[in-house]
Amino acid sequence: MTDALEVLGDRLSLPVLRELLYGFHRFSDLARLTGASRTLLSTRLKSLEEAGVIVRRQYSEHPVRFEYHLTQAGVDLIPVIVTLKEWGERHTGRQEPKTVFRHSCGAELHPVTTCAECHQQIRLGEFDAADSPVAAGGE
Repeated sequence: MTDALEVLGDRLSLPVLRELLYGFHRFSDLARLTGASRTLLSTRLKSLEEAGVIVRRQYSEHPVRFEYHLTQAGVDLIPVIVTLKEWGERHTGRQEPKTVFRHSCGAELHPVTTCAECHQQIRLGEFDAADSPVAAGGE
């Protein structure tokens, strides 16, 4: 988890990724929606790009301008972003969701973490943490 926090652990990364998920890809939109200074946002976008979470694509030659899009590593963060959004609405006093996600079936999307084997929802006390063979010095 330490590696993930090095990439995403500042105050700006997740809001930027949220706005990209919501479909805002231009620097000016990201600055306005996150409230970040242009300098700070530029630095953060560069570090997210270097980490492989986003990619920069040129959309204008005159003047030269870029959009930012999620890479597969960024797409893999969608469950994290949606879960944090829902947690924030539930536990920070903001009960009304600003955005409602809908699955392609039409139902509201509410993320749930399940066991890959039995597909049961994971609950506190029903799992344990064990080192992987690599972390334990094996293989």
